[in-house]
This record gives sequence, structure tokens and C-alpha cells, in this order.
Amino acid sequence: SVLLFIIVISTTMMQVPDGAVDIKELKLDTFKIAGPNHILGVKLHILPLNVHLGDFGLIADPVGSGNQLDTFQSDQASLSSSEKFLAPFVCEDLLVICEFGHEKERGVKIVNLELKCGDVTANIDERLFYKNAKPENNGGSENAGDAIAGTSSTKQSSKSKSILPALKKQMLAFPDKVSFSLPKLDVKFTHLGEGLSVDNNVMGIHFTSTISLPQDDLEEATPHFDVQIVLSEIHLVREGSSSLLEVLKVAVVASLDIPLDPLLPIRAEIDAKLGGTQCNLMLSRLMPWMRLHSSRTKGMKLSKANSHQEISQTKEIKPIMWTCTVSAPEMTVMLYSPSGLVLYHACCQSSHVFANNIASKGIQIHTELGEMLVHMEDGYREFLKENIFGVDTYSGSLMHIARVSLDWGYREIEVQDMAETSRLALVFSIDISGIGVKFGFKHLESLLLNLMSFRDLFKNLSSSREKDKEKDLEERRKKKTKGIEILKLSLQKFSITYSGDINILNMPIADPKRVNYGTQGGQVIVDVSADGTQRTASITSEPPGIGRNLRFTSSLVISHLAVCVDKEKKSTQAELERVKAMYEEDHSSGVKVTLLDMQNAKIVRRSGGLTDVAVCSLFSATDINIRWEPDAHLALFETFIRFKWFLHHNKIQSSEKLMTGTGSIKENEHVNITAGSVKPQKSDKRGSIFAVDVEVLRISAELADGVEANMHVQSIFTENAKIGVLSEGLSVSLNGARVLNSTRIQISCIPFSTANSLSAKVEPSPKRDWVVQGLDVHICMPFRLPLRAIEDAVEDMIRALKLVSAAKRSILFPDGKENSKKVKSGASSFGSVKFVLRKLTAEIEEEPIQGWLDEHYYLMRNKTCESGVRLKFLDDAISGSVDSNHCSSEGKFIYEGIEVDVHDTAALQRLREEIHKKAFRSYYVACQKKVFAEGSGACAEGFQAGFKPSSRRASLLSLSASELDITLTRINGGATEMVEFIKGVDPVCQEEHIPFSRLYGSDIALLAGSLVIQVRDYTSPLFSATSGKCQGRVVLAQQATCFQPQIHQDVYIGRWHKVKMLRSASGTTPAIKMYSNLPVYFQRGEISFGVGYEPSFADISYAFQVALKRVNLSSRVKSSGAANQPPKKERSLPWWDDIRYYIHGKIVLYFNETKWKILATTNPYEKVDRLQIVSEYMEIQQTDGHVDVSAKEFGMYISSLESMMKNCSLKVPSGVPRPFIYAPLFSLNVIIDWQCESGSPLNHYLHALPIEGEPRKKVYDPFRSTYLSLRWNFSLRPLQVQSDNGTSSPCYANNSMLCGSAFGSCSKIADVDFPTMNLGAHDLAWVFKWWSLNYSPPHKLRSFSRWPRYKIPRAARSGNLSMDKVLVEFFFRVDATPCCIRHATLTEDDPASGLTFKMSSLKYELCYSRGKQKYTFDCKREPLDLVYRGLDLYRPEVYLVRDVNSSSVENVSKLKTTTLPSQGKDKCTMGSFQEKHEDGFLLSSDYFTIRRQAPKADPARLMEWQDAGRNLEITYVRSEFENGSESDHSLSEHSDDDDGFNVVLADNCQRVFVYGLRLLWTIENRDAVWSWVGGISKAFEPPKPSPSRQYAQRKMIEERQNADSSRLAQDATSSTHAGSPSVQHAEALGSTSPLHSKPNRSSDIAVKYGMFDDLDKGGNLHFMVNVVKPQFNLHSEDANGRFLLAAASGRVMARSFHSVVHVGKEMLEQALGTSSLHIPEPQPEMTWKKADLSVILKDVQAHVAPTDVDPGAGLQWLPRILGSSEKLKRTGALLERVFMPCQMYFRYTRHKGGTADLKVKPLKELRFNSPNITATMTSRQFQVMLDVLSNLLFARLPKPRKNSLQYPSDDEDVEEEADEVVPDGVEEVELAKINLEQRERERKLLLDDIRSLAGTGDSHIDHLSAEKDNSFWMINSEKASLVEGLKRDLLNLQKSRKFASSALRKALQKAAQLRLMEKEKNKTPSCAMRISMKISKVVWSMLADGNTFAEAEISDMVYDFDRDYKDIGVARFTTKYFVVRNCMASAKCDTLLSAWNAPPEK
Repeated sequence: SVLLFIIVISTTMMQVPDGAVDIKELKLDTFKIAGPNHILGVKLHILPLNVHLGDFGLIADPVGSGNQLDTFQSDQASLSSSEKFLAPFVCEDLLVICEFGHEKERGVKIVNLELKCGDVTANIDERLFYKNAKPENNGGSENAGDAIAGTSSTKQSSKSKSILPALKKQMLAFPDKVSFSLPKLDVKFTHLGEGLSVDNNVMGIHFTSTISLPQDDLEEATPHFDVQIVLSEIHLVREGSSSLLEVLKVAVVASLDIPLDPLLPIRAEIDAKLGGTQCNLMLSRLMPWMRLHSSRTKGMKLSKANSHQEISQTKEIKPIMWTCTVSAPEMTVMLYSPSGLVLYHACCQSSHVFANNIASKGIQIHTELGEMLVHMEDGYREFLKENIFGVDTYSGSLMHIARVSLDWGYREIEVQDMAETSRLALVFSIDISGIGVKFGFKHLESLLLNLMSFRDLFKNLSSSREKDKEKDLEERRKKKTKGIEILKLSLQKFSITYSGDINILNMPIADPKRVNYGTQGGQVIVDVSADGTQRTASITSEPPGIGRNLRFTSSLVISHLAVCVDKEKKSTQAELERVKAMYEEDHSSGVKVTLLDMQNAKIVRRSGGLTDVAVCSLFSATDINIRWEPDAHLALFETFIRFKWFLHHNKIQSSEKLMTGTGSIKENEHVNITAGSVKPQKSDKRGSIFAVDVEVLRISAELADGVEANMHVQSIFTENAKIGVLSEGLSVSLNGARVLNSTRIQISCIPFSTANSLSAKVEPSPKRDWVVQGLDVHICMPFRLPLRAIEDAVEDMIRALKLVSAAKRSILFPDGKENSKKVKSGASSFGSVKFVLRKLTAEIEEEPIQGWLDEHYYLMRNKTCESGVRLKFLDDAISGSVDSNHCSSEGKFIYEGIEVDVHDTAALQRLREEIHKKAFRSYYVACQKKVFAEGSGACAEGFQAGFKPSSRRASLLSLSASELDITLTRINGGATEMVEFIKGVDPVCQEEHIPFSRLYGSDIALLAGSLVIQVRDYTSPLFSATSGKCQGRVVLAQQATCFQPQIHQDVYIGRWHKVKMLRSASGTTPAIKMYSNLPVYFQRGEISFGVGYEPSFADISYAFQVALKRVNLSSRVKSSGAANQPPKKERSLPWWDDIRYYIHGKIVLYFNETKWKILATTNPYEKVDRLQIVSEYMEIQQTDGHVDVSAKEFGMYISSLESMMKNCSLKVPSGVPRPFIYAPLFSLNVIIDWQCESGSPLNHYLHALPIEGEPRKKVYDPFRSTYLSLRWNFSLRPLQVQSDNGTSSPCYANNSMLCGSAFGSCSKIADVDFPTMNLGAHDLAWVFKWWSLNYSPPHKLRSFSRWPRYKIPRAARSGNLSMDKVLVEFFFRVDATPCCIRHATLTEDDPASGLTFKMSSLKYELCYSRGKQKYTFDCKREPLDLVYRGLDLYRPEVYLVRDVNSSSVENVSKLKTTTLPSQGKDKCTMGSFQEKHEDGFLLSSDYFTIRRQAPKADPARLMEWQDAGRNLEITYVRSEFENGSESDHSLSEHSDDDDGFNVVLADNCQRVFVYGLRLLWTIENRDAVWSWVGGISKAFEPPKPSPSRQYAQRKMIEERQNADSSRLAQDATSSTHAGSPSVQHAEALGSTSPLHSKPNRSSDIAVKYGMFDDLDKGGNLHFMVNVVKPQFNLHSEDANGRFLLAAASGRVMARSFHSVVHVGKEMLEQALGTSSLHIPEPQPEMTWKKADLSVILKDVQAHVAPTDVDPGAGLQWLPRILGSSEKLKRTGALLERVFMPCQMYFRYTRHKGGTADLKVKPLKELRFNSPNITATMTSRQFQVMLDVLSNLLFARLPKPRKNSLQYPSDDEDVEEEADEVVPDGVEEVELAKINLEQRERERKLLLDDIRSLAGTGDSHIDHLSAEKDNSFWMINSEKASLVEGLKRDLLNLQKSRKFASSALRKALQKAAQLRLMEKEKNKTPSCAMRISMKISKVVWSMLADGNTFAEAEISDMVYDFDRDYKDIGVARFTTKYFVVRNCMASAKCDTLLSAWNAPPEK
């Protein structure tokens, strides 16, 4: 019946409100299958089946009130027309076969179900997805959702328990066997509104499912499901022949186990295989649907109730436990462009996906992707071709991925929480074995074009979504997606390779130059050359024949990269094993450079949590190598520029295309910005931390052609890179030579410190202060490293690199419209820089061979000395000079158990070799102990590399500073303040308004613990100071000048480019000068110097010369320098002009304590022999042209005593020595006056100013110094004393002397220290030697740089004048007010011991000059001579102080000074003596001057200097004393001779002026003066050559004379010409000459032949002594009285006369006593000389004072009485006048003449003249006078003392007077002197050996026992034994020296006796003599009891005495009137003798 029913309704339609089903034919059949089970089969066949969804035009009544019949009718109508429309779902054939079975427990069950479908077609549109809008309660739903979310976690477990049984029941009800097949499924979706449609096809769908039960136990069996799904072909989104996704085959096999236990979950295993998968991403098809989707998402709301539920971490019962496996053997993804072209091919060889939920952690997904290749379209074609030919390569692939493994699932992670230790987190892991990316610029262009096109496409989509962004953001803030918490990425190898090409340029490029003219034009860009053409640079390829393009490859390889991102902790961590970046050019060049090589790097970034830090980051690496090269830089730069141009070009095109849509976009953007501004997001103001930890960093760069730089850092660490960084083991090298290294440096950044920083309202300043802290920083100037050339090369490289970059940029951007972002300069954020260095060392590296030789020379010298001593002792032992007890009778010794025969030469030679071997072993051990210097590496190759000096000798000059703190602060006010500062320190800048082009300045604050400047390893540092402090300012400025002339220069950039660019000509650019104001304070300073330092200074100068020299460093072409360099027109400036040119301002040094050491030997390692200056406070100020030095407690020490004792004794002076010069206040003012051709020596702005317009022809020549004047002013002053009124006044000038003439009132200043000088003859000689050594050292020391040296080229001389030529004037002044000079002696019995000179003021002036002329560079310069000398002594006094402190042998060391605190008791105090006491008094004067001025002097300059330095000058001496005097007669009258005493004439005469001289002459004083003068005179004597040298010279002269005499004798025998007689013949004839028989013939000849027109006038005046009011107190010991001789004035003159006389024939005949003399035609000439000494005394008077009347009366002087006072007695209390005032004239003349062949003996003449002498005296007075004359004046002088320049010794017994009597040339005496000299030399060598061995010796051992046990003890003995042996030899040598001294004394005595005997035998005087005395009137009165009892009177008395050369004398006495009177009262006759009447004169 049913079947019949089907058949009846074969065409039927079923309609429901939402759709309809249309079936054309339906067949239903039932059947029964036979078997044990009752199975009923049902078969349903439907042909075809159409399913309509929606109304499809059918009208339905939504209210439900319509008539159903009407509805049915309308449906029928529509059904009739349904063929016209396409049905949404069409199944052509459907066959369903179902078999039903029955089970007891389950009932009816479907046993088998089989479905077979024909082709199925689905046509759907958007109406299918429409939903009826129903009103919803949003609030209720949200609340409900929240409630559900809150209770879901609690009910989840119960739900799973209830769902699982129901699910099992449904699955068990599934048919036992299911089969489904569908041959084809077509799904077409059409969007009616947009007119879009898409097709999808699935072919060959097969589904089978079977259920099986195990046959063992049916009750407990677990049903098993086997499901299989096979899809033959899938096409999704198909259009034409291509689909969006194509799968050729899909096979899915599933296996399910359903346990019957309700608590056990269902187990499922799914295996899916995809074959032939291809995805075609065609955006042209997707974009309409994406646009449609974006428009439809506005109104769609997805349910969010269960979208963000978390998986519970509790162990729950899962309904299904499944495992899924998906595999795809090959997958292909193709990306199409919007135009439909294929862009990229991505191929994956095999893919596997494994997923399951078996574990309790949730779903776990594991994906493995096999090899993946990404190609572009053209590359993919090539790839296919290569695969066809069997070539397996990936060279053409854009990307190659070897293997990818993905893991997704929950993992347990550790948490730091008290409640739980671990939790589950969703982790996504990616493991990639290798990624390779290879691309070129075309790939990059394609990628960028595609990205830009995709961006344009997606921009339209994103614009429609902008309105909904805010709503989405608000929802995301409320509910954040938990999602993946941890992302892990593991990459074994990742490589990126870029292949490109470099454009080798050959083109010109504009080269404008920016010029700053300062205040005279500002900044100007010059782009036009001088000839009017464009200023360009030329870029050419190198070599020229290279192609235009060069291929290169740049690659980046990353190995073992691991990245972990934790969302919960907000942390990111990346680790990589190695990163390597390579740059490689084409194979022809073979260049391969590693740009970056980084190992074991780690990057960590995490959130700071609740702290003040937002993000914490860490970067660490073990090894980083970075390399920079210009070729790689240009290649990458060109790539970047091309990339930038590409972006810029496409941006312009895209902007034109999108011009129409910009309005709406901008409007939307404006709305979004406005909306966003309403609710701005809260910005996180917390800072971030970036930590760095790098173990090793190496950076290398090719900075220029021939310049290689390297930087090595051992460790870099920082906790926050924004705050600072710490580096250890920093080293910087240039060209392989280290220039900087440091053990630790920390760079920190701190907030800028301001005064208002404490205020809370003040915003923090953006400025930051930088602090650089270093532990040990070492800066080195390597040996012969051209630093300036490197700097120039780097500067040229940077400029040329900019030009090449600009050229490459101009090719792509010819219009210059490149949008380059301007980088903001960091100057505004710069505060100050502070350097805090524990130790800073800056040094100049020593030449290795020089340091090695110096060091090993001293080392070998010590060892050679030791071996020499051992050999000496060995020779003494062999020769038997040592004790022979150890020697056997056969002459054998025992050495180490072996007998040694002294006659065995071989055995003795072996002993000597043993000593040499021992010395070498000791030398070798000493060499091994040395710590070798590391060196800078400058001499790592070549000959110098073999010499390695020690660390002590590694540096030539080193500067070491400890605890250094330097702060550099920016100057407030900038450039304006700097210019004002320069104007303040440089007046020329203020006057000339100098503009500046560049200014760099800073305020400096410096603190230093110590500062040491050391030259090599010398004993004393060149400069050493402690506790330094400075607060000053330094400005570096460059003068602005006009545009300089330009020249071309070739610069090489890398290997392929050469730039020919313009640069300023050399010498036209102004230098950067330093302007400073630096006050530097030190606690203690030490300065040392010696002439031995000068070779080191020459090496230092050479080091700087090499470092600052312009050289060509190019390693390719040596002519790459300036090709058109103009010839040098000017010489370079000398160093002193460079100082004037570069350094300006004011520098002041302050020391609390100073010590100056100036060595007295050429040995720079000298420790004892030196001049030393110490002071307490010292200030040194230097400004332009001035140096001022002031010090307190100034003391100068000399080592004269040590130098004497060094050569004669091992003793060292002990005790507390005295200073050589001591001054409480010391000041030195040096004025340096320069002159040059410009006339403005202070104007150092040499280059042309911008307003001048053109450069100056001469730049340096007008500034070159041609004139130097030095003015040295020394001032010694006492400390300021406190006066009565409380004010301090210095004891300057005569202030201390005005307290009283006798120092009676000077008790107030008795304790005040005054300038004192302790001077001895040996000190003076030492000072002269020291000055001679330092002023004129050995020639090779001063000119060390001129001598040839190893590998040092002989530099061409600069052509400048030397310093001694430039020096034209030298002024020297010493002013000591007051002053005390003590004579220091060596022996206690020296009569001059205690001799003290005191004066209230001492001034000594010297002037050296070349004369007055205009000095130019080429002018002739006269020698620098002494043109003026002046000595002023105000109130000098001389005493003999006999105290315990006098110098003696016991305390002779007190003459040297060491420390100042012990000087208080020894300092000289003025006023310690009084005039009325005679103890020790010798001399006093009111004023004493010495003047000498040469005609060569410039009077104007001299007067200017004197006026400038005259603080208190006494121009008129009698200004204090008026014209009155203290004598009765003419002493009170004005003397005309006094008028010109203080006037100096430029006649080269030395004028001495003495005012108020008082002299006490006693035997003691005479001996003291004689001893002092003798010692001082020897100090002034030039050093004599040694006796051996004198003997050798004499022998050489004698040999030469003998050779000459023999040659003359041979000539005389062959010639008959009679010449002039020889010298010997003339002397022989002299005895018989008539000239000698006439005593006055010589003077007659002189007058007759006019040698002197006037004997009293003319001549050369040598010196003149003017004495005003002298008083001579002559002491008589025997007569108990003093004879006082006084005068009003006196004058002593010394003159010389020189003339040439023409002597006739008769004169010579008469002189020689022959008439047959042949006279040649020329008239013979004879030189005649006369020396004249004249003494004039005016108003001479004499007094006698007894000394036994009043012992306490003291010295008696004529009192000082002013002339304006009343007439008082003019004599002293005890003075008795014996001579009335009279005039006296003395004259001594010496005549000498002759020729070279004829010598005449001299004539001496003495004259005395007095107009009137009146004497009145008693017998006692006469006795006093006679005693004074006989015992004092005419007494024999004491014997000359021993040599005061030698240290006294016990064996010094040679008499000095015998040495003076013996002439030179006595053979015996000279041999004895040579013998003594040899002994002294041996002693000196022994002393040196002892000091050498003792200084480097070992500990003392028992050497005596060693000697006793072994005869050859000297071979193996220690040094102490050798020293003891040398000391014994020294004692023996002292004895031998004494014997030699005794032999010399005997030889001298014998020679003296022979000399006296010869004189007695010859008795020929050495000269003729004339004595003349003339007195107009002589009155002699004899007194008795005060009355005259006798009187003698003589008038016109003349006495003449003449003695000729034969010792025949004639005396003549004449008088005009002579009378003797008897003046007694009772005399019978008053005339005893009267004159007879003389005949009248005719």
C-alpha cells in the first residue's frame, strides 16, 4: 500500500515555513534478509532531490491567520514555475539502504546503513544567513553571562559526568556498518547584493564506518569503531581552472573505543592524509569577500559566553580522549598579485600534525613541516628546470627552510609562590632546523611593491573599521584573551644573503665648503672656485679600467637561536650561539670580510612589575667582533639609498593615485583623532633598564688608506645602559700600535646638578652629567707612529666618504628632494664631563734598541767592574803580592782540591775564564730577573723587535697622575662668553677685534693626589707634585680668515674609488690656540734638571717631530698626497715662537713646599752632586712675556763638599749643614721682550682677516723673532716685622739701618732672619764649574740631535736663528736687602775663618748686549758681550766672627745645607755688632759701588732697565750727610773730585766708588784678608790641565820646535841673506848693549820718538777707584797704639798705553851694538806698551790713638759731624793728630816693548809727589808709626796656604811656595807630579769600585775564613769579600800616595834650590826700575810733654833712583832748602842746620 502510495505521489513537494523539498521520483522498498538474526531491509531511492531554503517567493502568513487552502494553491503555482529558478540544494540521485535488526537488550537496531548519492549541487546566497532580529535584554544577558562564567568552573566536572553516558549510549546506537559515497559535491555561493559568486568542488567522497566487538567476552568487550573517509579531490573558491585551495586526495582513518564503564572516557584515534595540497592566494578573489565581510561585521554579534573559558587545571573526566594525526607529503602555496600574476611559490615537501588530549594538560598539538622552499615566479621556473635535469640545488630559492617543528599545548612551569610550585601554561614552541634567505635588490623591489599594493588594498578595508576600534578596545580592556602564554622559538641556523652590485663612480660632484668668518661675515657656503667655476670634486674608479658595476654579497648567519616569550611574566628571552655577518665581493677580487662575529649572545626583556621600572632588558655575549671597511659601508649605503629612492618614488606614485580618496581618509582620521583626544591613554612614565654583559669585544676598522684601528675590550658590563657602563681590559691600537689601554673604565650618566634642584616644583633638567671612572688608564705615543698623518688621513677619509655618498645619492635624487630626518644634536642635553681616574699614565715609547742598550750598558758595566776586581786579585795572588803562606815552595796553589801551578799558563787561563764565566752567569741571571715591557707593538716586526727593554726603561717620557679628578663644565654664555674671556686675557684681540671661526672651551676643576713627569728611568723625576688642585678655564679658538687658496688632493676610498678634491693649501689655515686662566695648587713639588737630560729632550723632540710630521700613509700609491702643493715660501717657526703663537693667558703654580734639583754632572743618574733649592711657599706665575716667581724660606744647597770628598774618601759629610744662599723671601721676575719684523711681537694673529679679502703673502716671517731681551730680577728680602704702631713693614733698603748708625737700636729686629750666603772658595769654584757645565755643556750633549743615529734620517736644518743668536740683550739683577755673606773654610786654622760681610742692601747688575743696531733676520750680529756691570753695597761691614759655629775640619759639613728648620741659630742678624767695639771689626763703609759700561751698550735701553728696577736708588750719595765732615780742616769742605764719582761713562772702565770707608788693619785682619783673597783668586782662576797633559803638550811642542829649528838651520846654510837676529841672540846681546848702560835711555827713547805725546793723559782707562772720606786704622801690637790715616777723598786709576813705533837703522845698531846690520827696505816696527797705576789722596791727615790708656774705649774714628752743626772738636777722645791735611800722589808705571824677534825687558817706574807734609809727633807716636810701618805694612806676608779647593788630607804636605818658585818644564818635578796624579787616579778608581760593589752587593759573610781556606778566594767569593780586599788596597794606595807626595816635595825643593842658585849666579834683574819722590815742603816736629823741642823742614825735596838691566843703580837726592831747628825754650841757637846760599838759577 505504501509502495502504491509512493508511486501515486511520485511528484511531490513538502513545504515548511523556512523551506521546501522538491522530489520528482521516490522509490521505497523493503526486504528481509535471511539468517539467524531477523533483519529487515529498507531501500529508498529518490530521483532527484531539490531542497529550497527560505520562502523563495512564497508568501507565508507570519501571523498565522491566512487560509491554508490559499496557501497551498499558491505553492502549487510556484512549484509549476520552479524550473525557472536554480534550487539551493540539488541531489540528482539518492539511494538509501538500511537494514534493521533486533537485540534483546537494545531492541531494534540499524545494522547496516548505506547511502549512495549522485552529484550534489548547492546554490546558496546571503539570504540563507539572514536571521530575524529579536529584541534582547543586554543587561540581562551580560548578567547571565557573568553568572554562567562564575559557576562554570564549579559545574564543569558534574556536566562531564552526565554527558559521557548519554554520549556512549548515542554512539552505541549507531549502525554497525555505515557506508556513504558521493561522487561530486558542488557548492556555489552567490551574493545577490554585491553580485559575487564562488564555486567549491569536492570529488569522490567515501565514508565507511564499522563496529566490531571482541569475541572473547562479550559482556566485558569494548565496542570498537573503524571510520574511514576518503576525498578524491577538493577545490575551494574555484574560478575557472584555478582554486583558492586544491587538495588532490584526502584520506581519514579513525578508530574509536567506547568502554562500557560509564566512568571511562571514549578513546579515538584519527589519521588524516592529504595529497597534492595547493593553496592559491589570489587576493583579487578574496578582496571582494573581505570587503563584504568587513561591512557585515558591523551588525554581527558573536556569542561571548563560552569564547574565553579557561581550561581547568584540575583533573577532570574527559568524555573523549582522542589522538589525531594529519600528514601532507607535499604542499604548495602560491601568492598572486591583485592583477592575477603569480608572485611567490612556497613548497613544503612533507608536513605532519599530531594532536591529542590524552594528557591531563589538555590538548597537545605537534606539527612537523619538512623542507620548505619559497621562490619568485622566475626563480621557480629555473628551479623546475634544474630539478628536471636532476640538479638538487636551492641557489635560486628566495627562502629555504629545512625543517620546522611546532608544539602547542599546556606545560607545567615553575612559579615562585608559597601556595603552589607549578602551574599549567599554554606553550607554543617552534623548532626550525635551518632557514636560508637569498635575495637581491629585484626581490626587495618586488616585495616592497607587493607590500605596498597589499597595503593599499587593506587600507580600504581598515578605513571602514576605524569607527569600531574604540568599542573593540573597550571590550578588550574588560576581557583580555588569555591565549598562548609562552612562545618558544628554536632556530638552528638562519642565514640571510643579499646579492647586489656597487656602482663604481666616475663623475664630478659638487663640493661646497662651509666657512665661518665670525663677526666679520658669519657662516658662508662657498660653492664657486677662485676662477669662477663650480667648486667640484672628481670621483674616479681605481684602477681606471674597472667596470661600472661590481657584484658583492652580504650575508648574515645566525646559529642556534632560541627565543622564549612569556606573556604572563611579560618577558622575552633570546639566545643565540653565533651571529656572523659577511661581506664578499666577486671572485675576481677575492675580498671576503667578516663585519660581525658574535658568539653566545643572550637578550632578555621583562616587565619591571610593581617597581619604578617598566621594562628590564639584558644583553649578554661572550665574544663580539666588529669590522668596518669603506667598501662594505658604501655597498650597504648604496643599497639603502636605492631602497630609499624606491620607497620615495613609489610614495609619489601612490599619492597621485590615492589623491581622490585622501579627503575621506583625512576626515576619518580627524574624527578618530578627535575621539582619541577625548579619552587619552595613560602613558607609563616609568623608566626602563637595559643591562649589558659582554665578555670580549673587538672592533676593527680601516679608517683611511693606510690607517688601521683596533679596539679590544675584555669585558663590558652595566646594570643600566642609561646610567653607565663598566669596561675592563680596554685597549685601542692604531696601525698595530697600542695608544690606549685601561684595566677598568666606568662611564656613568647622572642627572644635571643645579642650584634649584632641591625645589619640588622645578622640573628635572634634561641635561646629564657624564662621569668617567678609571682604575688604571695608560696612554702611549708609540715609537715613530705618525699621529698627525693618521688624523689627517682620517679627516680626508671622512670628507671623501661624504662626497662619494653624496654622489651616489645625487644619482638617484638629482633634484635633491630626499627626505632626510634631521638628527637633533645632543648638545642641549650635555652638562659636564668628569674624569675620576685612580691612576693615569701617559708616556712616549722609547726606541727599543736605545732602551735595551742603555739598560744593558749599566748592567754589564757593573759586572765588568766585578770581574775586573776579581782578575786583579787573581793577578796579585799569582804574582805573589798577596800573602804567600798558601803557596807551596814549588809555586803551586790549591783550588777546589786541585793543585794549580802558577807557571802553567793554560791553568791560569782556565781560572780567568772561570771568572769570566761567573760574570756572564751573573749577568745572565740579572737579565732573567728583569721584567720585560709589553710594548705598544709599534716594533713588533723588523730589527727593533729583537730588543726588549724592561718595564723601567720602556718609556722616554712619562706622565703619571694618581687620584685624578677632572671636571669639564660647559661655559655659560657659549661663544660670546668665550670671546669675552679671550679679550680679557689677550689685549691684542680686544684692540684688533679679531673674529673666530671655531671656539671650544670649558671650565676645568682638577684634583690630583700626585703628579709625576719622569724622563726615562733617571734618578729624580723631571717634575713631581702632590695634592694638586685647579679651578680655571681653558678656551681653544681658531682665528677666522679669508677664504684660503685651494689645491687638489687625491684620496683613496677603499679599493675601488679615488676622490680628487680641493683642500686648503698647507700653512693657510690658522691654528687652534689655547687661551687659559689656570691657577694650580700643589702641596709639595719637586723639579730636577741636568745637562744629561738634553739628549733625552732631543729624543722627545724627535718623537713629536715624527708624530706631527705630514707623511703619506697610503699603502697603494705613494703619491696620493697633495699633488699641487705649492712650494714652501717660509720657514717653520722655532719652538719659542711656537710657544708665543699657540699658548696665551695666565698660568699660576702654587706650592706649599718645593725642591729643585739641578745636577752638577753629565750623568742623569747622579744622586749626590747637584745644586738643590728648597722653599716653603712658592708661587710661579706665567703670562705673555712675564714669569714671576716668589718664595718663602728660600734655601739653596750645593754639594761642593761631597764632590771634593768623593774622590778622596769613603766618608760622607755628617752634621747639619748650612745653606749656600738663604732668603726668607725670594722673588724672581723675568721679563721676556721679543721683537720681530712686524713691529708688533704680541700680535700673534698672523693670517689675513676676512675683511682683507685675500691671504697675506708672508704669514710667519713678520712674526719670526729677530730680537730677544731677557730681564732677570732676583730679589732677596727678610720677613716683614711688626713695628711699634702695629703695622707690618718690611726691612727693605735702609729701613733696618736707620735704626742707628752703630746698630744700637736694632734690638727690635735682632731675631729677624735676613738673606744669608755661606760662601767659600771651594763653593765658588763648584758654582763656576756648575754654571760652566750647564751654560756650555759638552758639545755632543747640546747638539745631540745633529749627530747621526741609527735609522734616524738627518733632518734638514730649518734655517732659523738659534736661540743664542736671537738673544740680543740679557739683563741680570740681584737685589738683597739686607744681606749677610759668611766665608766658609775647610780647616779650623784658616785665618779667614769667621769672615762675615754684612750690608743693608746689595745690588748686583749685569748686562750682556750685542750693541745698538736694527736687528733683522739676515743682519750681521756682534757677539754677546758684557757691556755693563754694577755692584751696589749700602753700608757694608766686614767682621771676623770667632764662634763655635765657624767652619772647621770637625764640622766642615756644616757648609752644605739640607734642611731649613735648623737654620734659626745660624742665620745672620743685622745689628749683632756695634761700631764702638773692636772685636772682629775689619771694614765698614757707607756706600760701595762698582760700575763698568762698555761703549757697545745701548744707553737708552740700559737706562730704561735701571729706572724700571730701581726701587730705592741713591743718585747723590751725600744726600743724607750734607756737605759737613768730621775732620777739622779740609774734610769739611766740598771736594770737587766727588762730583763725578757716581757717574758712569761708556769707556769700558771699571769704576769703584767707596764712601765713608773705615778699615781696621791688624795682623789678624791682614792674614784673614790675605787668606780670603788667595782662596777666592784661585776659585776665579781657569782650571789647569793635568800634569800628564801638560807634560805631553810640552813634549809635543819641543818635538815640533826641534823639527822647525833643524829645517831653519838647513835653510840658513844655503842662504846668505842676513835677517833679523833671533830672540836668543837679542837677549845675549842685551847684556852688552849701550841701552842698558844708560838708565833713562828707555824713557828718553819713548819721549824722543813720540810714543806718548802726554804721559798723563790718554790711554785706555781700565779701572778707577774713588774713595770719599776714607779712614785707615793701623794697629800696632808692640807699641800699644793705632795709627789712623784719613783723607777727604782719593782716587786710584789704572791705564794702559799701546803704540807702534817705527825704529830707524841707527836705533837698532845702537841697541844691538853693531854697525854691519842689514836692514830690509820696510822700516822696522816695534810695539811699545805702558801700564800706569795712579793714586791721588786729598787732605790726608794722620792720628795716633793709644790702646793702653782706656781699654774700653774701643776703636777711635774721626766722628761724623754734619757741616751745618756748631764747631765742635773734630777728633776722637784719644786721637792725637800727627799729620796735618796734605795732598799725596802715587804713580806706578811699567814699560814694555819689542818685536817678535827682539824683546826688550820691561822698565818699572814708581813716583811719589806731595806738595806739603807737616808732621808733629812724640816719641811714642813715632814709635807707633815705625811699628806700624815695620811690623804691619812692610812685614813679610804669611806663607800661602794649601790649596783651598781640595779637601784637606793627612798626607797633603806639598809646599805651595816652592811650586810658585819652580818654573815649568823641570823634568823631575813634572815626573813626580805625574806619579802623584797616577796615584790619585788609582785612588779614585778604587773608590768607584768600592761604591759600585757595595751598592749592588749582597749580605755580609765571613770572608776572612774563606781567604784562609782558599788561595783563590776571589773566584767564588761574594762581593763583601771583594769590598774588604779593595779597602785594604785603598790603605796601601794611601801610603803609596804619601810617598809620591813626599817625592814631589823633594823634587820641588831641589828644583827651587837650583833656581835660586841660578839667579844668584846670573844676578841679572828681570827689569829696569826708576823710583822718583818729590815733596814741595816737609815739616817734622818732635814733641816732649806736649811741647815741640825739635823741628826739621825741607823744601823742594827730590829723590830719584834709576836701575838698569845690569843691576847698576844711580840714586839722586836734591833739596832746595833744609833746616833743623831747636825749639827748646833754653836753646842758645834755634837753628842747628841751615841751607847754604845756592847759586841763582839760570
